[in-house]
Amino acid sequence: MINIRSLFQCKRGNVSILFAFSLIPVVACAGMAVDVAQAYAAKTRMGYALDAATLAVGSSTGTNAQLTQIAQNIFNANFPSGTLGATPTIALTVTGSTISATASASIPTTLMKVVGITTVPISANSTVIRQINGLELAMVLDNTGSMVTNNNIGAVRTSAQTLTDILFGGIAVHPYLKIALVPYSAAVNVGSIAPSLITTSDQYAPTNPLGWKGCVIERAGADGIGDTPTVSWMRYNWLPAVDNNYSLTNAATVLTGQSYGNSATGPNLGCPTPITPLTNVYSTVTAGISAMQAWSRGGTLGDIGMAWGLRVLSPDWPFQQGLPFGTPQWTKALILMTDGDNQFYKLTGTSGGNKVNTAVNSDYTGYGRLDELGRMGTTNVSTANALINTRLASVCQTLKSKGVVIYTIIFTSGISTTTQNMYKNCATDPSKYYNAPTQTDLQNSFQAIATELSKLRVAQ
Repeated sequence: MINIRSLFQCKRGNVSILFAFSLIPVVACAGMAVDVAQAYAAKTRMGYALDAATLAVGSSTGTNAQLTQIAQNIFNANFPSGTLGATPTIALTVTGSTISATASASIPTTLMKVVGITTVPISANSTVIRQINGLELAMVLDNTGSMVTNNNIGAVRTSAQTLTDILFGGIAVHPYLKIALVPYSAAVNVGSIAPSLITTSDQYAPTNPLGWKGCVIERAGADGIGDTPTVSWMRYNWLPAVDNNYSLTNAATVLTGQSYGNSATGPNLGCPTPITPLTNVYSTVTAGISAMQAWSRGGTLGDIGMAWGLRVLSPDWPFQQGLPFGTPQWTKALILMTDGDNQFYKLTGTSGGNKVNTAVNSDYTGYGRLDELGRMGTTNVSTANALINTRLASVCQTLKSKGVVIYTIIFTSGISTTTQNMYKNCATDPSKYYNAPTQTDLQNSFQAIATELSKLRVAQ
């Protein structure tokens, strides 16, 4: 048996024991150098990965969740989990144009374990200041009665909301973004500014005791689709007739809202939801989107919708929220969407109290009836329908000449080849024309447009 006491009393191994004890700090120091070097290498690589992630976010726009996912994807590609034994976590903060990110992890030690140190914490920080180009966007959206089918108007609301969410990116009041909504049917409702647009010589539309919603009769000649700031409009006022069966003295005979369809009545029959002028307030845009309904009667007059799209983007009266065309570092864009062909409509059968009006060639519209004001220069329906398309093409060219980027969408199937070609030609280029036969296709189209608009806004 070994006598422990004798070992301590033995002086022959003292040097060996002392040497063994002296190795502990030596090994610890060496281990620290090795482990610290490994931690530094991990920290350096993690910093590069975080810089790449932050720069990727800096060249993108979207919601905070979308931007965080972009950052995580890029970070993971450059620093896969488990690299050098680390499993980092990252956090992203977007405040206006400043993007800040942090990453942290713990590196397992090797030699330093002999002194009880099992991990070394590491962290990295990255900040990017991005230059956001401003965007003014007008969404000119078909709100005609056919949109009731399959709740297609609901799909339009959802799609427009998706685009709005992407572009605002969670910012309540955006310094570099303004969006306008122009719902159109056979007329356009200019909203709260309506009284300021009406000429004092408007004898065609006397004061209506049942109220005026805000639609207007378009101006004559080139001014009908132009951006002329000195010519006034007339009040939209569909007077009682066999095809609009109500009484000017009995409000109970007025039926409004999409649920009545062709049975609806009243002086504002066919007048859609009001325009939402350019605004940088997220809640104002979403309120306008939520308010959109499908409005029956009159037809589909896309040229009127497009003309008001031009006017909301213009800095001139009556809407003056837009910056001058060509303002540096600001893009103007417009989305035009329809679910059918441009046309004047006439009630073809009895609907509620409304009956066919054999004395006219069309319903009342933003041009009046074809038989009345002479705004179209013809009483022939086919000729007038072709003229709508000609006018729409003219507004498209005017917008392009002013540098406005135009996206067009045809929604649902069964749209004529003429309309498809017209919308292709209206778009700034073929890639900005979308054929969306289904509601899913419609939402995908709006998402694709939002993505492209996001890229336009970020300076690399």
